[in-house]
Amino acid sequence: MPRRNTTARWVRRQVHKGKPRVDRLSALPDALLHHIMSFLKAWEVVRTCVLSRRWRHIWASAPCVDIRVRSSRGVRSPGCDSDPPEDLGRFVYRLLLAREVSAPVDTLRLRSSNGEEYAEMYDNDDVNMWIYSAIKRNARVIHLNGHREDDDLVLEHTAFVSHRLNILKLSHVNLDVKIPKQLSSRCTSLTELELNNCPVNGGEISSISLKKLTMVKCLITVDLLICAPNLELLRCITPYHHVPLFKNLSSLVAATITLDDSFLRSDDFLHEGGKGTSDDEDDNKTISGHYDKMGTNSDAYGDDDEYLNSHHGNLVDEYNYGSDIDSDDDVYEYSQIANECRDGKYSYCHDSKQRGSYHEICKLANSFSGQDLLCSLSNAKSLELLAHSGEVVMIRELRRCSTFGNLKTLYLGEWCMAADFDGLVFLLQESPNLERLFLKLELNYDNKEAVNIGVELKERSFACQNLEVVNIRCSKDDGRVHMLAELFGANGLSLEKIFVRRTGSTYLRNILRT
Repeated sequence: MPRRNTTARWVRRQVHKGKPRVDRLSALPDALLHHIMSFLKAWEVVRTCVLSRRWRHIWASAPCVDIRVRSSRGVRSPGCDSDPPEDLGRFVYRLLLAREVSAPVDTLRLRSSNGEEYAEMYDNDDVNMWIYSAIKRNARVIHLNGHREDDDLVLEHTAFVSHRLNILKLSHVNLDVKIPKQLSSRCTSLTELELNNCPVNGGEISSISLKKLTMVKCLITVDLLICAPNLELLRCITPYHHVPLFKNLSSLVAATITLDDSFLRSDDFLHEGGKGTSDDEDDNKTISGHYDKMGTNSDAYGDDDEYLNSHHGNLVDEYNYGSDIDSDDDVYEYSQIANECRDGKYSYCHDSKQRGSYHEICKLANSFSGQDLLCSLSNAKSLELLAHSGEVVMIRELRRCSTFGNLKTLYLGEWCMAADFDGLVFLLQESPNLERLFLKLELNYDNKEAVNIGVELKERSFACQNLEVVNIRCSKDDGRVHMLAELFGANGLSLEKIFVRRTGSTYLRNILRT
């Protein structure tokens, strides 16, 4: 205590003597101050000029320009970004004009707000000008989120003419046929492309530099061809109207494909009760961040169910692969629950009667594109193929697929569980080096109809000699887990390698719904 008082008296004496206090923050190097500014909005960065002489001009060379504007609807949480200038368009114009001429804009982030109070602040012309200005200053990363209520953001195809652009993330941005062409021919350093809820009006994305491609809920009105020989990571989640065509993916390491026929509309076929969409557009929680964390090592796509659950916003709930009401999320070795199956009788057996011919399915599926989808993924080390029971594109492509010689980790959804697991058996026969298998059984599987997968299995045996673990996720009362255990046991897999995660009760779920 005496020592503390002595220290306090010494500090007071130094202040009275007129000695200036040390400004340790301003003593930091420019690079570190710029890093701090990258967490601030552009108008907040400019305001730092009043902190001290040291900060007066630092903002003019900050490599990150963040112009994301959020709607003020609702209650703001503590720490939420401050209000932008009233004349935002003029502010950004003057900001870019006043920057140091030699200072590059490494990263441009833009969010177009839904709020009426910001709706008139800027328009498409302003956005195109800002992008053009950032490109002229050698922008390496552009995040553009067009959150307009009335329409998607429309860009000029000439805005993306850059040999330095590495990462492009677009959300709610309308891409005409010219923009994919520009990305292919003029963006020769582009390594990562992310499209979220973007209308894509056909064309071709052909790139030898592209390594990561993510497409989530994109409306593809006309066939879209993607050719990327150096692509390592691919994610295509619930495309609308058409499934993209993939070609020459010889370097592919991991891929996630999620399809839903209810979004692949045509005159001939449309599921009833299509699910609505939801936005998960927080730029601070980008989809690709999951890949950044996991890297390109196939071992990183481990035997953890969080890999699937973290993939995409509400994908888990929409596809019934995640937690359910009263879920205990318990994981069991199969031997712990094997006694539930007595005398070969199961609580429920899926109807294996085949409804509809394979040719009828192909006729429906052909209008949805996606030809040779599974063949294009044949070099991958990790695959995630998710769809509901009876999804026609997956079923059509199953017959066309080739051997997955490099495949180590495989995630499969409900679509290949029907008809006595014929689709599952066929894929296991074509994956001789598989080490880890994850099966995601839907909670409402009993409402689905089995279909003819078009593959005639001469035998139901498979030889996955390297298979180390089978992880089955299902509801508590799904008797198919015993049928699967019997299938794997008959093909030489020890039951000790089978694990079951139960995520709720279909029976209780239906009661609560009624």
